[in-house]
Amino acid sequence: MESARIADLLQRYEALAAPCGAFGLAVQADKDLPLLLPTYDQAAGGEREAAARALTRLWHPDIGESLVGAGLLCASTDTLVAAESLNAAKQAFKSAVVAVRDHCLKDKTRLDTLIERLLKEEGRRNAALKGALAIAHINRLDLVRCYSQVRILPPDLRSISWTWATAHSTIHRVTQAEAVELAQNLNDQDARETALSLLATVSPGDSLAYKKTNANQLRANLVWYDGEVLRRKAITISGIVLSQDPHLPRYVWRDDPAKLTPEQRPDRLPRIDTIIEEHPFIRALYLHRYLGEAHAS
Repeated sequence: MESARIADLLQRYEALAAPCGAFGLAVQADKDLPLLLPTYDQAAGGEREAAARALTRLWHPDIGESLVGAGLLCASTDTLVAAESLNAAKQAFKSAVVAVRDHCLKDKTRLDTLIERLLKEEGRRNAALKGALAIAHINRLDLVRCYSQVRILPPDLRSISWTWATAHSTIHRVTQAEAVELAQNLNDQDARETALSLLATVSPGDSLAYKKTNANQLRANLVWYDGEVLRRKAITISGIVLSQDPHLPRYVWRDDPAKLTPEQRPDRLPRIDTIIEEHPFIRALYLHRYLGEAHAS
């Protein structure tokens, strides 16, 4: 039974190849239609190739490789049809992955590790299936990209305005013992020794604050005509999106505030209810000291 699930997953993954390739070719065939890649270095050239690569990538980028993070592509009917086919193949693959994870009680372990575990649980070797999995490079898959649907914006789009939702930090209390355990699991020896040395100065009854800033979330404000009615909508957006129109709408792009230098960022007043120190106590573990008496467990 486990082999059947894994074989289905592999089949669904391989079924992504054809629509992915067809969509990439369709994007490049639309060379007479305009596109907008606000984060792309125009001097590098090859905008359309870069857009096609970003839209069809299913695995993690190689070291040093970067992909276009946002943009708008005017698409032909053929390209829109190809995008819908790719989206359907992605959804089928996601369902196959979910079936494997559900069997493992929604375990968040890496997919290739789960597959290896299932094959062992079955109690017999399946050399052909293992060989096929190795050839498919399942371990390199970026599941977020495999799941992400190509977004098609509504027709008669009049404007798009990109903006950023500034994410809040994740903060929770960590005991000294828990912090020591986290430090012992650090892969970098220097970071591990530094963290343990600092934690030796923390009393067993004290706590630290784990604080990790979440990435800012890209959003867009859309304005389009639905017949005679002017519609407006704010959406969460990612990557390059497709326009059904043969021309670009009015647009506004804003850079991610997290990538701006301190001098470029708007001044902000400090929060008066801050209870942790501004600078991390142990940077590698995102741990801060509490201010005043707030450190007590």
